[in-house]
Amino acid sequence: MDFLLIGLCLNWLLRKPPGLILCTLGIFSKMLPAVNSGCPQLCRCEGRLLYCESLNLTEMPRNLSGMMGLSLRYNSLSELHDGQFTGLMQLTWLYLDHNHICSVEGNAFQKLRRVKELTLSSNKITQLPNNTFRPMPNLRSVDLSYNNLQSLEPDLFHGLRKLTTLHMRSNAIKFVPVRIFQDCRSLKFLDIGYNQLKSLARNSFAGLFKLTELHLEHNDLVKVNLAHFPRLISLHSLCLRRNKVTIVVNTLDWIWQLEKLDLSGNEIEYIEPHVFESVPHLKSLQLDSNRLTYIDSRILDSWKSLTSISLSANTWDCGRNVCALASWLSSFKGRYDSNLLCATPEYAQGEDVLDAVYAFHLCEDTVDPTSVNTLSPMINNSDQMFGYGSAAATAYAPEADEEPTTYAITVTLPGEGAENAVQIHKVVTGTMALIFSFLIVVLVLYVSWKCFPASIRQLRQCFVTQRRKQKQKQTMHQMAAMSAQEYYVDYKPNHIEGALVIINEYGSCSCHQQPARECEV
Repeated sequence: MDFLLIGLCLNWLLRKPPGLILCTLGIFSKMLPAVNSGCPQLCRCEGRLLYCESLNLTEMPRNLSGMMGLSLRYNSLSELHDGQFTGLMQLTWLYLDHNHICSVEGNAFQKLRRVKELTLSSNKITQLPNNTFRPMPNLRSVDLSYNNLQSLEPDLFHGLRKLTTLHMRSNAIKFVPVRIFQDCRSLKFLDIGYNQLKSLARNSFAGLFKLTELHLEHNDLVKVNLAHFPRLISLHSLCLRRNKVTIVVNTLDWIWQLEKLDLSGNEIEYIEPHVFESVPHLKSLQLDSNRLTYIDSRILDSWKSLTSISLSANTWDCGRNVCALASWLSSFKGRYDSNLLCATPEYAQGEDVLDAVYAFHLCEDTVDPTSVNTLSPMINNSDQMFGYGSAAATAYAPEADEEPTTYAITVTLPGEGAENAVQIHKVVTGTMALIFSFLIVVLVLYVSWKCFPASIRQLRQCFVTQRRKQKQKQTMHQMAAMSAQEYYVDYKPNHIEGALVIINEYGSCSCHQQPARECEV
């Protein structure tokens, strides 16, 4: 019609000059209604985008044809009737959040084929008909969060093959129908957190081949079975925080690309040892604020790709079962929270897990520290069962062909008190030994300090006395030798008959005299 009017104007302009006036009037008369209807009173217009926000509107503005974007946020709309948006065929986005909408009729969005983004959050919608989104096959993003949705129709999202983001947070949804997302093959982000889900069907998420992030936090799930997510081959992040999960299992043997798993704030007491074998690329794991007492060594062996883990606020049992976890944490090179505290036994309560392991030598003793001196036969078939605090023994006389039974003396102390007593005994013994060693060292130092100089003087005096005695002995020996020395005679006979001359005292002799002595013949 506009092109026809322009053609007539050109014809009049070329043939008859008075036609110019008529043509100009016709154009202005044609454009005037559009200009007047393009931006309703109190609304803000930016080209073909219309913003009618926070105006307390109870009805849709009229004459909005040609608009590409419409925002009716923070108003008082209560219902969306069939055909209410007729004439907005150019619309690409529609914001209706923060109103009082409680009902949406099936054909309310009729002829809105170009709409890519629809926001209905923060309303009072309790139910959506099956064909609600069918007139909008080009939807990329839908936000239904913060409503009162209690159930989802099985075909509610049928035909939305281009949908990439879906928010349904903070509703009252109790069940996800099987294959409800089967047509949403382009969906990458799905948020069903803060609802009332108590269980998941195995094929609830069938068809979501491109889904990368799934939020199921703050629901009422009591069991997590990784077999519920078998076809989420592109999923990288799964959030199951703040549910009521007590057990984590996997009843299907398959491998997927999950990198982040959040199971914090649940009531998990048991995890199947092979659960994490299906997620070999897992990098971040949150298991804090649960009821775990220990981690199976097979689970620890499957945590090869982790770079971050959270294990705090659990009820860790710092007994022998904690050794595998302590060893793994000691060699772990990634990030982990340091607030891992022991809940049991009593003597280790409140202590850091690693500190308790090293302080109490929990992983060094091969014998249970609570067992000391218990009488029990070292045979496989024992007929005697000993209770805590009891002492009993049975006399057994072996037969002729039987070998005597060897008995080991062991007395089991009762419960945690025994462990406490053993630890106290170790501490006291070590302290006493240290004090005794210190006293011995001090005593040796004191005695040496007091007695060492006197000992030296005594040794020197003894040495001098000994020297004097030796000199005196030498002098006495010399004097004795001098007094005992006799004169000797050197006889030289003059003739050959010396023997007769000596007998008859005939001949000459010479006397050699010592000093101070006279010669005697």
